[in-house]
Amino acid sequence: MARQRFSIATFNVKNLVNPETNYYQKRDGTWNRYSTAEFERKISWLAQQLLDMDADHVCLQEVFHQEALQRLADHHAGLAVERGVNQPRYSEVLHFANDRSETDDPSPGLAYLGRAPVLRQRTVQDLSADPIVLGEASGVNYQLNATSRPIAMVEVGLGAGMTGWILNTHLKSKRPMLDPDSEADNPANMLFLDRAKGAVGSLVLRAGEALALRRELLALMRGNDEPVFVVGDFNDEAGAVTTEVIRGEAPWRHERNADIKRGFRDVELYSAARAHLRRSEKADFTTHVFNGHHSTIDHIFLSREFYFRNRDRIGDLDYVRAFNDHVIDKDFPGAPRERDASDHGQLVAHFSFVP
Repeated sequence: MARQRFSIATFNVKNLVNPETNYYQKRDGTWNRYSTAEFERKISWLAQQLLDMDADHVCLQEVFHQEALQRLADHHAGLAVERGVNQPRYSEVLHFANDRSETDDPSPGLAYLGRAPVLRQRTVQDLSADPIVLGEASGVNYQLNATSRPIAMVEVGLGAGMTGWILNTHLKSKRPMLDPDSEADNPANMLFLDRAKGAVGSLVLRAGEALALRRELLALMRGNDEPVFVVGDFNDEAGAVTTEVIRGEAPWRHERNADIKRGFRDVELYSAARAHLRRSEKADFTTHVFNGHHSTIDHIFLSREFYFRNRDRIGDLDYVRAFNDHVIDKDFPGAPRERDASDHGQLVAHFSFVP
């Protein structure tokens, strides 16, 4: 019996904004803005990447406008016809807007492109009704009432009569959180302690967002055999605390109580890249380069239903591929600074069902 297959991808598109629209005010008071020609060049590059990736489910980050997203989906479909590539168009084109976005000052949201019908969808960003709270036991007095970007969730058909949840996320970056009028915002002032405090502020926010995502995952996964995938720009490596919060704890290796071990594994996630590396001689999954540091901060995580070490799995992770030829170290003299492209590599994970 031939295996049924599907693929899931993460794609930070780097500021997909409508043309002739202001976004991200600069320090000098001017705004970033794409001309119509610049916008079309960016759309062409992104569509070519989608064509090369050929993924069934694509989770995108840094998407500001539904119109720009639809333009990308249409261009991809046209490009496939033009190149004679037998690739289905994306019938599901969903934009998940940022609650903080304003017409005159838009903020980045998330998006989903899919070839199978979306059965259910929802987003979480406002946490004020049930905030993330850390009390005295943690040595802090912390409360998170909203995430900086939405958490987007879609339930889709995966094939073989199975459905699954795909969660798309974009956690706070490591860029220091500073007031716009703070003198530390200007690196020339060399207020290093204030900048370090700003970096800790970003970490605290990212940690709170990871907890909010983990809470949603527990609600979906506990006592449930429906596959779950978490995809997106985590802005941290696989071994970072915030990433570990999302993936969940592994049971203690010497735990003998089978019920306890099952309870942990029921809500544990696994890195697709790490699972690939455990069965492959060599692979490079670099997705971002900043100040000369090569890192993997874009991830695809999967639940036990597709983890190769689970005897009761319903499918397998076949392989993971990184599309990162455009991700270069800009510290090298003469390295291009290509605004039309993305500063992130894309990951595509390929899965199949066990016959």
